[in-house]
Order: sequence, then C-alpha cells, then structure tokens
Amino acid sequence: MNTESKRFVVVGAGGIGTWLCAGLVRLLEWKYPGSALIIADGDTYEEKNKERQDFTKLGNKAVVKASELTPHFTNTTIIPVPKWVVGEDFSGVADEESPKIKASDLIRENDVVFAVVDNFAARAILFDAARKLDNIDVFTGGNDDELFGSIYHYQKRDGLEITCHPEEFHPEYLNPPDKNPGELSCQERSEIEGGTQLLATNMAVAAFILGRVQKTIVSNQMPDETEIFFDLGLGKAEPFNRTHAHLENPILV
Repeated sequence: MNTESKRFVVVGAGGIGTWLCAGLVRLLEWKYPGSALIIADGDTYEEKNKERQDFTKLGNKAVVKASELTPHFTNTTIIPVPKWVVGEDFSGVADEESPKIKASDLIRENDVVFAVVDNFAARAILFDAARKLDNIDVFTGGNDDELFGSIYHYQKRDGLEITCHPEEFHPEYLNPPDKNPGELSCQERSEIEGGTQLLATNMAVAAFILGRVQKTIVSNQMPDETEIFFDLGLGKAEPFNRTHAHLENPILV
C-alpha cells in the first residue's frame, strides 16, 4: 500500500470506460487509499447499451457509475462529472444547453488520465491539454468492430515528454476524422450510430490499460511499450516503443 494519494480521471464511461472504472477503483482502494476517481461523461446510458456496458439503471453514465461504485469502495472518493469535455475556447460548440467542461478545467498536474471516448477529436483535446502540464499521464485505447484493438500511453515528467504525443504516429490526432460529441447539438448526437463493437474487445482494451498502469504507475517502471496492438482472434499482441529515449532525446514542452 502506498501513502500518496492519486487522482485518476476517466473520460468516457461507455464500452471501455465502464469496465476500466471497475478495475481502477479497486486499484485505488487498496494501493492508494484516500485517492479520487473522477468519471466524466455527458452521455446517457440507455437499454441499447446493455449488450457491452455495465450499468444497473438508466441515467447519465458518469452519475450512474459513480453511484454504483461508491457504496462498495469507501476509501476512494468517486466524483461524477456529467459533462462533455470540450476545447479551450469552446469553438465549434453547437449546443449551448448541454453541460460542458474545458479539458484544462478537468485535468491538472500529476493526474492520471484515461481518454477512453470512442472519438479522436475528443481524445486530441485531452492530449493537447495534457501537453501543457509538466507532470501527467494519459492512457487511451480503442477498438474496431471486431477483435482488434490498441492502447497508447503519453507521459510527461518535469516538463519533459517521456513518450511521444500520439500525433507523431497517428495523423488522426492532428486532423480528427470526426467531431467531438461535446460540440454537437442534441439532434446530431442522437443521429450517431452506436456501432457494433464487441464486449470482449472492450474488456481487453480495459485490461491492457490496467496492465500498463500497474507497470508504469504502481511499479513506477519506464513506459517502454508505449503502444500495444492486439488481436484477440489471433491471440497476439505487439508492443511498440514510442519513448523519446528510443527515438531521440526527450523534448521539453
């Protein structure tokens, strides 16, 4: 058990986040008692989500998940943030009524952030906000409609980028092919299809992220395997080193 407290910030309590929260709260409860788990999501859980998401009642995903976990984990403060996470200047926001929070107001120094929204534009906002901090970890992960998925870990220490910003390897972070749901109108959000992602792959993404947290946060080891691709159908996983030490000297940002 560690004496220091942590702030874990999960953005997105859907197909991946719902399972990830269940693991993170257990890690905080026994490894870092007195810590906080913040769950941010502006979306609402509906019956159509039941196939691959773990909720016991309808309502805002952050609020419902926090209310489910709180009675069972008394050494951890679980805070729901029922809001969409948006950019610094709220540019492009079409729906003024839906609750929103700027990424820079949500995350702070020394946070461990989990960007598990199924949206590149929203993830990019979180990575860009994290890049302005001196000490931060951001984990992200996603999967397609089959058994393939991946995770990525961005880390800064004392102003140095230990691992690379994902835009250096993934152009979709520079020019997202989608729009952040927090910038859409209620009508536009209602027209987004739920997708056909698989429960097994969602859970695998959550498990891989938990494994990286165990290594790099709990055990404080170097995040050498910064990015991992896996295919459950083939039973294979392949890691990639995205640290600046591997490519060149760390970058002061």
